[in-house]
Amino acid sequence: MKKELLYGIIILIVSISAIIWYRAEKTIITSKPIETIIIGTNTEFPPFSFIDNDTITGFDIDVITEVFKRLNKKITFKDMPFDALIPEIQLGNIHAIAGGITPTPERAQRSLFTQPHLTGNPLVIISPKNKPALTTIADLGEKTVVVNEGYFADSYISNVPGIDVLRLSSPFISDGMLALESNSADAFVAATYSIAPYFEKYDKNNFYITEIPGTQETSAFAVSKYYPELHDYIQITLDRMKSDGTLDALKKKWNLL
Repeated sequence: MKKELLYGIIILIVSISAIIWYRAEKTIITSKPIETIIIGTNTEFPPFSFIDNDTITGFDIDVITEVFKRLNKKITFKDMPFDALIPEIQLGNIHAIAGGITPTPERAQRSLFTQPHLTGNPLVIISPKNKPALTTIADLGEKTVVVNEGYFADSYISNVPGIDVLRLSSPFISDGMLALESNSADAFVAATYSIAPYFEKYDKNNFYITEIPGTQETSAFAVSKYYPELHDYIQITLDRMKSDGTLDALKKKWNLL
């Protein structure tokens, strides 16, 4: 009996030691400091992320840069196709995503989202004035509606029955407008803030531009699930930037108020 008890105690000690070693090893691996934060973005989505004079810029770029400036961390931006961002963050190849990305239940299964730092970005229906006005979702029945594939407008319009959806693999608003002006589509649906830079250059008086009620698009940052502490640090910093007025100042800079 004594030998059996002794063997039992030895096995218990070995087991506890193994568990402690495993947990310690896991902590060491997951808590390893990150020297440079890799931010994935798609630079084809002004005013959130785009290239100006060979430099990546935009509202979300300014916000995330300020976040990591306050956290005293170096960052580097990795420009990639929009549909590659979530797979890359899921694999842990990038630490976070910045660039007007909208949280969805499907995306939230694959990454950690901060609270939205920008709201009030409704979808709008754009249709030419040389044709009968299309200003409501009901008007779009049995019509061809162009959207940029993968964005909020795509998911929203795709769930409306009776609409022939023309999806553009290109994320450029200008390509959606070209499809509309070339009579390839009857209407174009996009987010208000995304369409604004286009109409700063081109006359919007030739179009009906109508907000779709109840379609408030939001923007947040996605963080890899491999780095939950990083998500928390970003969120805390965003909260402080909101409280001290920095977020509003950046929204004003980019005409997003």
